[in-house]
Amino acid sequence: MNEHIEFLVKVKQRTLLVVLKIVLWILTVLGVLLTFTGILSIFPLIFAVITGLCANLCGLRADIEYEYTLTDKEMDIDVIYAKQSRKHLITLDLEKLEIMAPVGSARLQGYKNRGAKFKDFSSMMTDPVNPVYDMYYDGNKCFRIEPDERLFKAIKDVAPFKVYTD
Repeated sequence: MNEHIEFLVKVKQRTLLVVLKIVLWILTVLGVLLTFTGILSIFPLIFAVITGLCANLCGLRADIEYEYTLTDKEMDIDVIYAKQSRKHLITLDLEKLEIMAPVGSARLQGYKNRGAKFKDFSSMMTDPVNPVYDMYYDGNKCFRIEPDERLFKAIKDVAPFKVYTD
């Protein structure tokens, strides 16, 4: 199997971060205007720089996408911030996959009480087209992903007796 499948999942925007970003940009502009008027000397400039940096960070964290890349028997998960910067999160060897089933499936009942470390790499939205799956991996890890039909079929081809649709 020499397959290479990529799928991009856009995460639901966090309203609080979007509002915070707008407020911080307004404060940045206010700080710059106060600097040009010369009322309070250098303090408004320092304030404008700090709020501008914070607004930029909020903007990066408000617009997130996850990219799943399946190559042979490995799946890479990357995060893309504001369509500008990419960070590799994890590489999963699908031979170590224990079970993959939809969220709420009865097949996952025996795995829930393990105390596995949980990471959510889904869009955090309900979508009937792309259901959300929990993957229990390597004994103590649980990942929530939202693959499309092609990626799901490819994962099922790699681990046919560990991937379920019910």
